[in-house]
Amino acid sequence: MTYQRRGMASAPMMIQTRTSSVDAFGQTTDLWADFAKVWARVETRGGVGKGEFAGTITAVESKVAVIDYRNDVAFSVKDTRLVSRGVTPQVVYNIAAISDRGLLHHTIELELDEVTP
Repeated sequence: MTYQRRGMASAPMMIQTRTSSVDAFGQTTDLWADFAKVWARVETRGGVGKGEFAGTITAVESKVAVIDYRNDVAFSVKDTRLVSRGVTPQVVYNIAAISDRGLLHHTIELELDEVTP
């Protein structure tokens, strides 16, 4: 498997999309298909958000993967995930949102939800 490494991205990752197929018995099976090989920098970002009670704030932590801009990553985030490659144990993230900061087409930020295998 060959990856093109660019910029500050440091981890080989695979973007996958969910596909469905029907077996010989007519049962639908969900599968994950490789969509794109990318180098990503996964960051943990912090901030504050509204707390559970009025007038309170709480710490918020999120994971974001930064990848080089690709014009083919204009897909729906539904049924799309990012999977680590070359590390054990493998880390899987559902992609919750996609952002092209400032619409400059330099990098794409993928907001992630970590999936426990």
